[in-house]
Amino acid sequence: MSRRLSDTRVRPGEQAGRVPIDELVIVPFEGFPAQIAQALAEELAARGISTRVDAPVPLPDAAYTPTRGQYRGEPLLALVSGHGARHVLGITHRDLFARDLNFIFGIASPGGACVVSTARLVIGADDELFRARLLKEAVHELGHTLGLEHCTDPGCVMYFSNRLADTDRKGDAYCERCVARLHAKQRR
Repeated sequence: MSRRLSDTRVRPGEQAGRVPIDELVIVPFEGFPAQIAQALAEELAARGISTRVDAPVPLPDAAYTPTRGQYRGEPLLALVSGHGARHVLGITHRDLFARDLNFIFGIASPGGACVVSTARLVIGADDELFRARLLKEAVHELGHTLGLEHCTDPGCVMYFSNRLADTDRKGDAYCERCVARLHAKQRR
């Protein structure tokens, strides 16, 4: 990737876009392009996260819902949760849904695991916009693994994206309130 997609929404003196995770394992699901996983790993490494990309894993057949043409996000999350690393980001090109939601960009569990789908992030996007969307959704889901909830600031990466326009409008870093929440959680 030729340019860094960072936002400076953090306090002065802190690294812009810093995600307080020391090590992250990206686990692509089968069929996910290796070069995109590697580019995301590089973007996250630029934010201070030691990141590696593991070998692809099969999508669980039981997660597919033929009547919807989508995969349930929860089984994919359960699969990467059992990976063994403290922080794991599963990534798929398949369309996901969860519970009563028609679709999801991602899903996370507090404590370390999350999954992001690129199925809708590619809609109407050139390469640069797609990669910006992917970074935002990855940082968003990683925020949930750290205990952050959705933010009311539409510019904060933790703002809930109900549609692509929400993802495009928000930044790729935590707002000052979310940074303060992260610091408070780290002190506990």
